[in-house]
Amino acid sequence: QPKIELLTYDLIARILDEAFQLMMKPGIKVQSVEARRLLAEAGAQIDELNEIAYIPEKLVRQALETTPEQFYLYDRSGQPKVTYGGDAVHFDPGSSGVHILDPETLEHKPSYTADLVRLVQVAEMLPEYDAQSTAVVCNEVPKAIGDIYRLYLVLLHSRKPIVTGAFSVQMLPAMIDMLALFAGGRAELAEKPQAIFDVCPSPPLIWSEFGAQNLIELARAQVPAELVPMPLAGAAAPVTLLGAIVQHAAESLSGIAIHQLAGPGAPIVWGGAPAIFDMRHGTTPMGAIETAMLDAAYAQVGKALRLPTHGYLGASDAKIVDAQAGLESGVSAMIAALAGINMVSGAGMLDFLACQSAEKLVVDAEGIGMAQRMLAGIS
Repeated sequence: QPKIELLTYDLIARILDEAFQLMMKPGIKVQSVEARRLLAEAGAQIDELNEIAYIPEKLVRQALETTPEQFYLYDRSGQPKVTYGGDAVHFDPGSSGVHILDPETLEHKPSYTADLVRLVQVAEMLPEYDAQSTAVVCNEVPKAIGDIYRLYLVLLHSRKPIVTGAFSVQMLPAMIDMLALFAGGRAELAEKPQAIFDVCPSPPLIWSEFGAQNLIELARAQVPAELVPMPLAGAAAPVTLLGAIVQHAAESLSGIAIHQLAGPGAPIVWGGAPAIFDMRHGTTPMGAIETAMLDAAYAQVGKALRLPTHGYLGASDAKIVDAQAGLESGVSAMIAALAGINMVSGAGMLDFLACQSAEKLVVDAEGIGMAQRMLAGIS
């Protein structure tokens, strides 16, 4: 399988060493009382007043020993469809857009239920997408139930595995219970997971209460968690690509420590959605080559730790489905595939991940097909 690697072995070792240093100085802000308790009982020093955890390398290394190197996501009939681990490469649509591209007027409009259903139906018919996502927010639905409502719609209209997430502590248990209904129970869901949940730290070096608590709940339910740190090089992270990768590693490693302390052996993914920061316009160019380089490099760090990987590529900063959209999405999808990232999210997305387009999902499927053909090599 052809590969692209941007980091030397020595550079990966240095990145990890500096990440371990960051976890001790300045430490990680952990806003969940339960997460701080778990870390303290495992040997971390805690500054309760400032909610800072000083996490030693030994603690993290022990957590890494219990993380699975590989696991699967299953479809609604109980068949394994997605391999998380090794150099397997899968794609799913980008998630949580707030707008939809109107194909007739080319306007960006608030997304509603019918828009999400259409996106799910299109992705369901395209074999290039091995999984679904909760692709857009349904703006007519109260935010308090928005996450579970989107998951419900995907379960109604798709049989593929799902990449999703919860934006509150309260909603996650209900979403797990909903998935368990389709799996036959929580034990069966843990045995054959049908969805994975994105969990995001807050840059720089912060695990919010709901982020850390989601890690704990997912670990205890043995439902897969996907770490999605979002260091912005030049804004909430160092301006250099390597500096941002070090921060990404520190946020990910601290998350793995919390997760594995709550549920040793629970599946977790080394993922992310980093970007460079455009200081002239205040934007986060997801279609920039530097953003793709960040993803390929941090994935290489995750692979060195023998962890399953995820990346946010295949998206574009264009406003419509035009030449810019095709160029940025196609190039970054190819880079993701050659980097061997297990799950690549982002297809269909425009406007710095704010907008989804069913038409772009179809165009992106062509680019994904080309990338997958490249991976097959010449025999």
